[in-house]
Amino acid sequence: MKKFILVLLLIGLTTAFVLADQFFIENGTGSWTFFWIYVSDSRSDQWGPDQLGSNVLRPGQRIQIPITGGIGTTTWDIRIVDEDGDSYTLMRRSIRNNEVIRVTLADLD
Repeated sequence: MKKFILVLLLIGLTTAFVLADQFFIENGTGSWTFFWIYVSDSRSDQWGPDQLGSNVLRPGQRIQIPITGGIGTTTWDIRIVDEDGDSYTLMRRSIRNNEVIRVTLADLD
């Protein structure tokens, strides 16, 4: 029984460390809703999966983006597409754990 509890404890601690890194994207455009958000390691030549799924990110809202590979180990590329099809692309961003990235119209491509 003690071994079983120890294994569960270790699994819980490992999971907590794996999911510990995250950042947030906030829609600071004032009037445009985000429909798609893609995040990828800058070393990759492909975008990661859409972070919103069937949801949208309205002005003033923010979304948590979990990072499993260690947030400070690389730079990150972020691409956002709004309701009008306009894109906002942030390339080679160094991101700190729990940082809030506020995307505004100044970030419009």
